[in-house]
Amino acid sequence: MTSDGEKAASAESATVETVAEALQRATVELKQRGTTRSARLDAEVLLAHSAQWSRTQLHCRIMDPLSESVKVRFWKLCGERAKGVPIAYLLGWKEFYSRRFAVSAGVLVPRPETELLVERSLQILQRSPGATNILDLCCGSGCIAITLALETLSKRIVAADLSDDALRVCKANIDHFGVGEVVEVVKSDLFSELPKEAFDLIVSNPPYVGTDFGPEADPDVMAHEPGMALFSGRHGTDHLESIVERAPAHLIEGGSLILECASFQAEKIEAWMAERGFSQTCLWHDLSGLPRGVSGRWEG
Repeated sequence: MTSDGEKAASAESATVETVAEALQRATVELKQRGTTRSARLDAEVLLAHSAQWSRTQLHCRIMDPLSESVKVRFWKLCGERAKGVPIAYLLGWKEFYSRRFAVSAGVLVPRPETELLVERSLQILQRSPGATNILDLCCGSGCIAITLALETLSKRIVAADLSDDALRVCKANIDHFGVGEVVEVVKSDLFSELPKEAFDLIVSNPPYVGTDFGPEADPDVMAHEPGMALFSGRHGTDHLESIVERAPAHLIEGGSLILECASFQAEKIEAWMAERGFSQTCLWHDLSGLPRGVSGRWEG
């Protein structure tokens, strides 16, 4: 498989005549490259995207011939996928909480595990069903802040990040979902540029990969997703520790802090929160039963 421009992509795909044949060839070649564990699914998603079809339409047209323009787009995308480029970057979006959020290179791709961070936030917000103020630190694409804006009656949500790329994508998603009256974007290194306003809830999926300790990130993730959104010191806990220490100055009495972290970090983060003075600290778990985050309540 080649991806050296549209001319090469067209030549590569010239012998492919039908949807079925294109999918079969792409699946075999993606498997051979070894950069994905879901070669068939990736091929289907990329071909449907290239043809501007749904996957259901793709399956219904499995024996249809493909136009040259679709084949060129498809093989070019397959070439990028063979290099390990995330599917979300190739599509330009990632589904999160049943909604499509724009993503691009320079912005962390939202993970399914982070949907559980939203679920935990919603559980805590049920205690205060009225209008609330929320802070989303390290907001990335804005998927957490925007989802909370759409799922709650929050009157104001601040989405903060240090990355210009992330804030650009976040603003685009805010406009797309029409939540600009609720979600405010702030460029900030954690709390550094935020006003002394107290929030009902602070939620964060910060960088938590260690440079020297803990499991390594997937090589393709490290090669293509932004290091700023992944790494946090030798142990992966620099951001987490700073948030726990500084969050109380930005929480109302009875406000909550919710953090996502790696499973092996969770107990340490919970201990830090208890030492800092948070009450009702607890771990929340992913669908595999592993701890993926910590929450606590600030009583002032």
